[in-house]
Amino acid sequence: MLLVGIIIVIVVVVSGGSKTTPTNPTHPPEADVTITSCGVDPTTSIPDAKVEIINHSSKSSNYTIGVEFVDSSGTRLADGAALASNVAPNQKVEEDAGGTAQVTTKITCRLTSVNRFSAVG
Repeated sequence: MLLVGIIIVIVVVVSGGSKTTPTNPTHPPEADVTITSCGVDPTTSIPDAKVEIINHSSKSSNYTIGVEFVDSSGTRLADGAALASNVAPNQKVEEDAGGTAQVTTKITCRLTSVNRFSAVG
């Protein structure tokens, strides 16, 4: 699981952290993703964001999603990422974006990048 998280973070970082993949101005990728919950595991102190993806494109798509965990002053405390593969048009998928560092304060979760790639072909 840790290796998958590291690979996802690398994919997001290598992509330049772009907010969108400019392939569909009518239905941009960031419109497909919503953070549905944000918190810190009381046992591990690792932050976690639950994200909901609804594919508004016309083809099955793969997603890479970057999240940052910030404190009340807006200081980034940790990063996280999620990956979803082969999401069909209009399909809803829920994923976890786990953090990369322990935190000990109340946090807010923010999307930092959403990339959508065609899973077809």
